[in-house]
Amino acid sequence: MWFGDGDTAEPNRDLELLSADERARCARYSYRLDRSRFAAARAGARRVLARYVGGEPAQVRFDRAEADVLGDPADRGDHRHRPLVVAVRGTPLYLSVARSEGLWLLGLAVDERIGVDVEHVRDFDTAGLINRCLATEEREQVNALAPEERGAAFVRAWTRKEALIKAAGLPRSTPHHRIPVQPTRPGAVRVAQPDHSGRQSGSWTVQDLPLGGLVRASLARPAACAGPVRWTDTTTTGEPRLDTWRAQLPDLQVG
Repeated sequence: MWFGDGDTAEPNRDLELLSADERARCARYSYRLDRSRFAAARAGARRVLARYVGGEPAQVRFDRAEADVLGDPADRGDHRHRPLVVAVRGTPLYLSVARSEGLWLLGLAVDERIGVDVEHVRDFDTAGLINRCLATEEREQVNALAPEERGAAFVRAWTRKEALIKAAGLPRSTPHHRIPVQPTRPGAVRVAQPDHSGRQSGSWTVQDLPLGGLVRASLARPAACAGPVRWTDTTTTGEPRLDTWRAQLPDLQVG
């Protein structure tokens, strides 16, 4: 796991690393600050991945994994979250990128699908979102909390659900209330994956990530994946040396 702060980035240097498609997406943001934050997140991911695959950050090529997960075939393609993947010495390295305001998060996993999400806790219509996005048992759990605690609990639920939707390659239209994630329970939580008919199929684990403060972040990965989660905060450590990256993927030959 990699974490960075786009508000401390250098926009011009970041833009130089982006692909034509990424620059076009960046240009669609109306505000300069949003463009800068988008560029920082994409450039940060490229700098990390360049250390794994070799070469320069601007040369990193992203591919999409095949949409081979359960669901309605009509939802495949652009309507579906298909995980990003790069190859390291022929081994697939799955990745997931998330961003909230200036913060960006990159998750990497060897030969396993992965999903991450990050959100700031803000003032919002907690009651309305709880009713629309949470399952019945989740609503009961969150509403049993003190009013000032419900917003953070909802954001925890949201990031867990979004991380799983990304990891499983579910349709973007998947109703969030079909994915109960026990938002008041800390630690790793086992979650069943819903298919297009609403039945539960597949098994995943979602867990919180240690960002702290008014930020909630989550990781989703297959339940059978029991390896440790390694964490690198680039806002405090600076750019790690190459041997640090090697330590994160000990089974790969990283040149």
